[in-house]
Amino acid sequence: MSPEIEAAVQKGLLWLSRNQNPSGSYGSGNAPVATTSIAAMAFLAGGHHPGRSLYGENVKKALGFILKNSARSGYINEGAQRGVGGSGMHGHGYATMFLAECYGVTQETPELDTESLKERLTAAIRVIEQSQAPNGGWNYDPNPSYDEGSVTVTQVQALRAARNAGIKVGMKTIEKAVEYIDKSTDASGQTRYSLTSGGHTSFALTAAGMSVLNFLGAYQNPKIKKGIDFVLTSVPGGGGNNANMGAWGGWYFYGNYYATLATYQAGGPAWEKWWPSISRDLARTQHVTGAWKNGESGQYGDAFGTGFALQILQVPNRYSPIYQRGND
Repeated sequence: MSPEIEAAVQKGLLWLSRNQNPSGSYGSGNAPVATTSIAAMAFLAGGHHPGRSLYGENVKKALGFILKNSARSGYINEGAQRGVGGSGMHGHGYATMFLAECYGVTQETPELDTESLKERLTAAIRVIEQSQAPNGGWNYDPNPSYDEGSVTVTQVQALRAARNAGIKVGMKTIEKAVEYIDKSTDASGQTRYSLTSGGHTSFALTAAGMSVLNFLGAYQNPKIKKGIDFVLTSVPGGGGNNANMGAWGGWYFYGNYYATLATYQAGGPAWEKWWPSISRDLARTQHVTGAWKNGESGQYGDAFGTGFALQILQVPNRYSPIYQRGND
């Protein structure tokens, strides 16, 4: 965490604090559940908890927005169809992870209704468990009729965060998820789009897949090293991983977020190669306002890319349990 990176982080957090909607959400209406959760996680990654510390009120307002969009069934959704303003199970996964991280740090905060938060979080986890496909993956919507890798990753991250916070998660669900990612990843370490339909492999999908195996404790799986070696062929700053790529062209923030988590978990030479490249690229591409306007920000608004960028840059802080190594 060089002075340059720390300055970029503080400038970005200040931008997020000043660009929150009155409702507590982030973004301009396109997938606000996902965008708000991603942005709010950036504050948690800096040690700012609901109602406490410099940006505690921002986190508290974001928490209120997510809870307001939590249905009695447990599904966290904008009430809009995915792709038409709604974020589907992608958003549900990020929102559930955010609730879990909030619950974990607020259990000793008397002024917050932690019991209600626990109930909503538990209900959200049950939605994930009940909508898992027979092969272990998850669909874009909460039904088990199909599976897709990027959705699966967000659900696994939520499950791990909930377990960290003391919420019961069925081991069968976790075992099936590990098997899903393992079968979706070929012998070279590259992860496919879907176990059912196959499809392409990519840097972003492989980075996410390696993160899942780490999240679920499959540290000794030989595919992790091969997958991370593949990820390291696309270090940020050029080739197939550059800051000008939009969401549909490569998922710059999504891919680099999971690649950062995967290489941080691996540690050693992988992290030593990855961290200087991604931190330098993000510092270089930060807008003068403090936001990140490139990549997926073009589709989802500046808070989307900014939230991911700030989470990436604060992984070494180790404030959020979901980002810590197994031996931290």
